[in-house]
Amino acid sequence: MIRNALAVAWKDLQVLFKDRGQLAVLFLMPVMFASIIGSAFGGGTPEIAVYLVNQDTGPYSARVVEILHGIDALRIEELNTVEQADQRVADGEALAAIVIPADFSQKVDAYEQTKIQVIVDPTQQQYGSIVTGVMNDVVTPVIYQGEIQYGIRAVMDESGAFDKADPQVRSAVEAQTMGVIMTQLQEMFENPLIAVRGEDLEGVETQSLDSAHDYTVPSYAVMFAFFIVGTIAATILTEKEEGTFRRLLASPIHRGSIIAGKMLTYMLVVGLQVLVVFGGECLFRRAAGELAPGIAAGHAGAGADGHVAGYVGGGVGQDTQPGGCGRPGDRHRPGSRGRRHHSHP
Repeated sequence: MIRNALAVAWKDLQVLFKDRGQLAVLFLMPVMFASIIGSAFGGGTPEIAVYLVNQDTGPYSARVVEILHGIDALRIEELNTVEQADQRVADGEALAAIVIPADFSQKVDAYEQTKIQVIVDPTQQQYGSIVTGVMNDVVTPVIYQGEIQYGIRAVMDESGAFDKADPQVRSAVEAQTMGVIMTQLQEMFENPLIAVRGEDLEGVETQSLDSAHDYTVPSYAVMFAFFIVGTIAATILTEKEEGTFRRLLASPIHRGSIIAGKMLTYMLVVGLQVLVVFGGECLFRRAAGELAPGIAAGHAGAGADGHVAGYVGGGVGQDTQPGGCGRPGDRHRPGSRGRRHHSHP
């Protein structure tokens, strides 16, 4: 019975592989659809063009610049003047401009109020909130560093143990203490005491897929697997019209072998179809340089009002100002495009 089923399966496979049109529908179309749709809705995370004006030369602003350049979702271009950045944002060349003031590091080091300004085109406010949300995360390490540095100095001053110490010794103790605290803080961030894990109703841990290809390829593989139903119906109809099916029933082959042979045929076809779809997609993504997709760091999302709240040094405020930064009269001149300015700690 098994031999007869294998013989029927081999016969059906030979007939199927001679039909080039059906092979194209079963194997070529799903690869094409999955690749085209996945490319249309995929492509990784789009980069956001942002201008950066760093008027400060201290270590704290350097830390902010370093973090910004490390965010893959942002395409940072540094400019020399605020006016130049403001004009380019107004011309629609970038979504926003980040301005670090000249006394930023000095005020953080002195535990005084300071601000980082974000210039956003109001015509793209819904996207500009992404940049303000990013800045909320970017300034967090600087906030911690400034607070800890001030705390170390305050403790040393109040204790009086280092009043007569050499300035170099005092600086060395501050640096050593700062290094130990920052190391412990970094370890706490990497291995938090309380970990948040997302699960569905069945208790299975959930995770986000990396790109649109991860959705489209399995979907089209399953969808086109059902296309085999039409192929089976067409094959049986053809066999009836040509008399092949009648000869099979008249042969000394058990009818169960005929059914098992046809089931085996199309099980193999579906399995081969899935392999071709996933294999073709891997080749396509390798050619497109996306074999190892990954979304950049998730530094996105602002608060409920799109503002950043926090403290650098002695604490900072937040303000929102309409209108241009370097062009007086923009708000009143017809056809001009004002900008909205966000100041962030």
